[in-house]
Amino acid sequence: MKKCIRYQQRLGDVLRCLPACKYLADQGHEVVLDCFDQYHGVFDLVTYVRPGTADDIIDLEIWPNRYNAFRQSGLSWMDFVYQHPAIAGADRKIVLDRLPDGPPPGLPDHYNLLAPMGISQSWNYPTLDILQKATELMGDFIIMCEKKYYFHNRHWTAASVVEMAQAIKHASTFMAINSAPAILASALRQDRPTFFLPQKEQWAQDNIAPWPGRVDVEL
Repeated sequence: MKKCIRYQQRLGDVLRCLPACKYLADQGHEVVLDCFDQYHGVFDLVTYVRPGTADDIIDLEIWPNRYNAFRQSGLSWMDFVYQHPAIAGADRKIVLDRLPDGPPPGLPDHYNLLAPMGISQSWNYPTLDILQKATELMGDFIIMCEKKYYFHNRHWTAASVVEMAQAIKHASTFMAINSAPAILASALRQDRPTFFLPQKEQWAQDNIAPWPGRVDVEL
């Protein structure tokens, strides 16, 4: 049976829907994920789901129709979304089974990486504070950011989601705020040192469960 997971917005949320897709695929279903075209690079990372839609839709989207319910629930994103009965039994670890080996073009064989930017952060850490903490924890590092945000003499821009994932996986040490890069790190850096700046919220919003090697950072 063909099943469709619908979650259209935000790269990090689309990535966090991948365990639901794999769970259904492992049950023998053909699985498609309905998300905006700008996130279709995610499908270059996996074999078990492709973009599309189907009659049997499991709508997991929070914004805008379920946002108030989410806020009132006191649950993390993962607990709220994965309470849906069709995917409640899913292992929530993200599996990226098409990721190429090695670092992406433009990065050296050995490097530390900082991802200080986020699109939908409700709490914004001061940039200078992030840079100072990264220097304290990692020494020299490369900043991963879009070209329009260049503010450091060592910067690199991923040309795709695949390149972003490669860069995060192969960094000697990695530091990120609670955004899509940190979600990729939760899948790719289970055994590698990763410094994580959680969001400060009034409800349970640590969307990414701790993993071996992760160190939560206070500024």
